[in-house]
Order: sequence, then structure tokens, then C-alpha cells
Amino acid sequence: MAVSRILDAMADTKVKGLDREKLHEPLTLYLSEIKDISDPYLVYQAAYAYQALLYVPDDETLWQATLRRTGKVLQGVAGLVSAVKGLDLNGFMDGLKDIQQGVSGAVGVFKLAKSTIDGVASLSGSGRGFLECMKEGLGVKLKLTWYPALRGAETLLRCGQLANFKRIICEAPCRLDPVFQWGVCQLLGEVAADSMWDEKSRGSAVMLLGEIYSNRTAWGDHKNVQEWILVILMKLGSTDGNDIQVAADNLIRDLESKADTQEHAFIQVCRQKDHAVYPLRIASPLMASPSLIDRAQNRPDVEGHLRQLRKQHLMEQGNVVYIPPQAKAGLQASDESRFQLMEKVKEFLNNEQKVFLLLGDPGAGKSTFSRALDRELWNTYKKDCDIPLHINLPAIDKPEHDMIAKQLRKMELTEPQIRELKMHRKFVLICDGYDESQQTHNLYTANRLNEPGEWTAKMIISCRTEYLGTDYRDRFQPGDRNQQSKSALFQEAVMTPFSESQIGSYINEYVSVHQPLWEAKDYMQALNLIPSLKEL
Repeated sequence: MAVSRILDAMADTKVKGLDREKLHEPLTLYLSEIKDISDPYLVYQAAYAYQALLYVPDDETLWQATLRRTGKVLQGVAGLVSAVKGLDLNGFMDGLKDIQQGVSGAVGVFKLAKSTIDGVASLSGSGRGFLECMKEGLGVKLKLTWYPALRGAETLLRCGQLANFKRIICEAPCRLDPVFQWGVCQLLGEVAADSMWDEKSRGSAVMLLGEIYSNRTAWGDHKNVQEWILVILMKLGSTDGNDIQVAADNLIRDLESKADTQEHAFIQVCRQKDHAVYPLRIASPLMASPSLIDRAQNRPDVEGHLRQLRKQHLMEQGNVVYIPPQAKAGLQASDESRFQLMEKVKEFLNNEQKVFLLLGDPGAGKSTFSRALDRELWNTYKKDCDIPLHINLPAIDKPEHDMIAKQLRKMELTEPQIRELKMHRKFVLICDGYDESQQTHNLYTANRLNEPGEWTAKMIISCRTEYLGTDYRDRFQPGDRNQQSKSALFQEAVMTPFSESQIGSYINEYVSVHQPLWEAKDYMQALNLIPSLKEL
């Protein structure tokens, strides 16, 4: 998959002059040899990469080739994103037909014998197997129609044009080619799996998968494609509870209810397979560019916005009275083993652990510490560093789902900025008030933090001690995705009561900052006369 994306970028940026003996031919040979593998997922990836490689030496980009008849020349994705709304889809479809019929090859246009192309186009009705169809894209240096058709469909999809995307996949001359259908289903699965898409688009992607599976008259009866659709739906249905999981599960149940005995058995066999070995690439809309150069030129300005946020955070918290609190390693640890909490959290931020649970009694200073940590991290923030994100959990609707994006929207970041941050930046999440939000979810696992294509982040999360049960760690410990001990990724600390010296320091600073009528000694005298006040 990674090789495919690199070759896509090379094709779109018109990379030429590759050393055929040292690079081009060995890679071509390697990819062509994969045709002996029986796994259709791997063969598809190899066929896709092989077709991409065939375009690398050409003088024309894919879009130039397919749009040549319209007179529109779009320079990479930068031009495409700005012009795609006015794209002449009729011209694009005609361009695909030109490729289907055969176009030149020595100077960026290639020629194919029409009998060969017709043979490939009619594979879906020839009775040949799915693997044989895909292997047509391997080993013989023929540029097949399904590759540029998929690239065009993907570009429109990433630009949010689902209607035009559907038109391309329904009208492309290669639409009955099972290899093309496999790629289309993969694109739809990626949209449905990516939380950065809106719920309507994700739901539409699931519905279209169901249509391709069920409408045999329009799409043919390709068992491997149908199996791939079921695999995608089952992967979507295995995610933590959300609307897309429900939609995928409901669709599978609907397909089962309408299936005859043979079809029902086919679905049950698919259920038994290991779906985890087939990843869906998460590539968010609009900014998923095959051109690294175009990508860099069109990245939204996030640093400017982050600088404004930094300034705002430091101004808002400028006159806060704060005394560094102390903590101990756990509920059963002795108060004599206390340590400086800020130092311990900074150690956590520099090690491999992922979650730091901060416990404390009501009024212990958990929220004050969370804000102080946020201020400290913003104060030392530099360009491209991990981004501190303070989240008041009770103020977020359903923080178990896409919590980071919801908080960034509250901070008035745009959707392109949010996508950029998700794809390229790391966060330090300071989540305050787990108990106040009446949470029972493990927010780390529910938000799929640090999974492929998801947000990259460490989490510091605070909670009242009294809110927890005996098995409370299960609500906070990260998953064990890399076979690493959960406890090795998790740390906790319990805030200890302020000492006499800390109370005195707090009062002195409070008087210095706010200049009340009382002096520090008056507050100390009142505390000594009413000992219960110290507990507050």
C-alpha cells in the first residue's frame, strides 16, 4: 500500500529518468512475481502498484491524459482541488474511453491493441476468476483503464463530491471489471472508517457498499468483491459503538435476512475469517494529496492559529494563584513517599507511557493542576512540538467519540486545519473531570488513540477518588495492540493534602496577587482558629 502511494505521487509529479536497471525494472519484476500469491488483497495491492509504476516514466500526468480531450490541464492536486467543482466529467469519461480504446505510449500516450483491451473489459463476463482479472494488471506492460478511473474517482471522493464520484464509478467503461470494483469498495470503506468525514458521507459510503453487493444486475456477480464488501462491513462493525458501527451491523443483518441458503452460508464463512489482516487506509477528505509538492503548498495554516491559541491561553491564566502540588504513586502508597506532581508528569511526557491518571479528593486541586499544566506546556511550546489540549470533559458531548476534533471545533479551528493536525501532529490531552462527566468509557481506547490513521496523543486524565470502583484501571489503561503490557503504558498518581508550608505559600501568593483587605497573617490566624477550613 505504501509503495502504491509513493508511485501515485511520482506519476502525478511527472518524475522521469528513473534508473531502469537499478530501480524501475527490479521493482517491476518484483511486483509481477506477486501474481503467484493467492491472497486477493495482496494481489490487488500489487496490481495497483504495478499499474502506477507504468505511469511513472510518462511525460503526461494521469489527469492530463484523461482530460486531454477537454483542453483542461490541471497541474497536480493543487489545481484539481480548486477546479474540481467545475470539472467536465463528460470529458473525463471520454478520456477514459480513449484509454480503453488505446492511446500512444512513447511520449506519454500509449497504444493498446483493441482486442486486448476488449478482452480485459469483458473479463467480468468470461467466467474467469477474480485473481486472473487482477493478474492482467501484472507482468504485461499494459496500462489498464481501471487505474486512472480509480485515481479520478478517489480525487473527487477526497474533495467531498460523492455524487460525481458515484457517477464515475457507475459510468466508467471499466465499471464491471472486478478489480475496479475492489478498489471502489476499498475507497468507500476508507471513507466510512474515517471519523474526519461527516456522518452523512460515511453513512452514504456504507449504503453504496450495500448497493454494490446486492444489485447483481448493475454490478455483476463477483464473489471476491462481495467477500471484500463483507470484510469491510465487518471491520466497520467491530469498531467502538457509533452510528457507523450500527449502520454496518444493520446492513449485514439485512443482507443475511434476504439471502438464500447458499448466500447465507457464504456470509457465515466470511464471518469466520480474520478481518484484522486487511487494513483500511485512513486518508481524510480534501487534503489527501498524491503530490507531496502540491500537498505542502496547500497545507492550511495551523501554526498561526496555534500561536494565537498560545497567546490566548497565557493571557487567560496570567494571574492564577498556584502552588505546585505533591502526589503519591497510588491509593495504598504512604504520604511519606510523596513527590512533586509536575515533575512526575513531565517524566511521563518524555517516556513511552500513554495514559497518566490523576486521582484526588474533592478540592484537592486536580482542575487547578490541569490548568497549570496546560499553561506550562503552552509557555514552552515551539513550532511542531506536541500540542497541549485542555479538555473539560463535562463540556464535551459524548467525549468517547472523536473527542479531539470536537474540542478543536470549540476552539474555532476549521475542518481542513483539524484534518491537518490529525494527519501530522501529536497532542498532549489534559482531560479534566472524568467523574463530573459521569463517564464509564475508556476514553483512550474509545477514541482509538495512536491507532493507524487516528490521532496521536498522550493522555493525562483527572478523576475523583470516590468515583472509582475496585477495577477502575480498566477504564483508563490503554489497549494492548502491540502486545505490550497494559500496565507498562499506564501510570497513576494520587494528590496528597497540602502541607502547612504549602498552605502558607498559597496564602502569601494570594495576598500578593489580589491584595485583599486582610494580610497573610490574618488568613493564617483564621485557619488555625477554624481547623476545618484547611480541609477545604
